[in-house]
Amino acid sequence: MFQQVDYNFGDLFAWKDLVRPQLAQPGVVYLDIDEQRNRLVFGVERAYIDRFNEGLQSFLRGTRVPPEAVIVEVADPIQPLELLTDKIRPVPAGVQISRPLGGGSFGICTLGTNALRAGVKGFVTASHCTAARSVVDGSAFSQSTPDGSSQIGVETVDPPFFTGGSCPPGRQCRFSDAAFAAYDSAALSAGAKIADPLLWGVGLGTLQVSAAQPRLSVTGFLFGSPSSGSFLFKVGRTTGGTLGPVIHTCIDGNVANSTITMLCQDQVLAGSGGGDSGSPVFFKGSTSATLVGILWGGSGATYVYSPWIFVFAELGGLIPTAP
Repeated sequence: MFQQVDYNFGDLFAWKDLVRPQLAQPGVVYLDIDEQRNRLVFGVERAYIDRFNEGLQSFLRGTRVPPEAVIVEVADPIQPLELLTDKIRPVPAGVQISRPLGGGSFGICTLGTNALRAGVKGFVTASHCTAARSVVDGSAFSQSTPDGSSQIGVETVDPPFFTGGSCPPGRQCRFSDAAFAAYDSAALSAGAKIADPLLWGVGLGTLQVSAAQPRLSVTGFLFGSPSSGSFLFKVGRTTGGTLGPVIHTCIDGNVANSTITMLCQDQVLAGSGGGDSGSPVFFKGSTSATLVGILWGGSGATYVYSPWIFVFAELGGLIPTAP
């Protein structure tokens, strides 16, 4: 069955070339040959559509394209899909970072928070994500993988373990599994921003970042531990955005297969996985976050984090809300 049309496809195809320069106008989303409507179609963001229509009519008068052959309609902007594992600039918290291990391999962790320390812009991740835990070894970090052009910073602060006092006999202790790395360039930092996943879950969230609201703003931080039962959120490069209740506060925990004891840590009933170490843990508002701590370990169904008060104290007065 044939349908009579106003314009043949060859003409529409040629006219599309003639009007293509209008894609450079503000708010234009797409240009299409709509076969069903037998017209050229511009999709334009609502805020720009009146201005675009005026300019288009003026433009068409200088061409052989019939104005009746062109439709302008409202369209939503096309956003690029962003993953927590992508190379992202400037760099927000919650995304993948890595450290070369040699032989082309690399270790993977999560950037916990951007911060300002003694006037230097940098970021926090887990100390065990560096080459030598609780030693300033100058570990170089990339985002997202080491490829020669992705290095973002170098570790500059990583306090040593201590023994004696509150540390059990034969153990070495800290109150935070956290290290600070200075950015190679201040322009790399996204400041007080956390990547906001599209969907959240108890055991597993998405790695895709929300296109509608790609970032949460860090507007404050908690000095202390939340009460048991409080719901916390975390963003990590492996399990994405997960949420769950605090089940233990201020536990003294031994790190598996080591002589390390982490003092006064908090535990959350929510998913985590390898590579999530360093993740920011926070209270979440609709568009904001209050930083609570830095994730460093877990068992799959739970994770443990170092409260921000200890990260702050051991790394020397970080300001995570700095722009």
